[in-house]
Amino acid sequence: MFKTIKARRGIVGTAAALSLLGAGAVAGVAIADDAAVKAKAPYAMASAQINADGTRAQSKGIKSSTRIDTGIYCVKFDDATKIDVSRSTPVATIVTTGGPQYAINLRTSPSPECGNAADTLTVYTGERNLMVDTPFMLLVP
Repeated sequence: MFKTIKARRGIVGTAAALSLLGAGAVAGVAIADDAAVKAKAPYAMASAQINADGTRAQSKGIKSSTRIDTGIYCVKFDDATKIDVSRSTPVATIVTTGGPQYAINLRTSPSPECGNAADTLTVYTGERNLMVDTPFMLLVP
């Protein structure tokens, strides 16, 4: 097929270089995909509809929810769910029928408001620059 040795060596050399580049790209992905930064989210482990006063309208996988102060809630998960709060990816949304622009923020690291407990999710709800009690829905995949 290739009439000269130079042509054969050139093709083989190019193929070897491309395979090394491909292996490097794959290795780079493996390094970037570190287990320490992966969230544990194989399926929905917990969910709840939490009222403005901190009580639960309905829930799954949640041991307790408490309103600590205006717009500040502490959500503790059931031990059976084995949710590692610091590595979870919770999603929450405000339950509202319109009106002012509400915001919701979640803290997965220990907070002073919830006693610096590592197993507790802190939820903050507000309206513009004010903390406001408002119902919300929470999902931990």
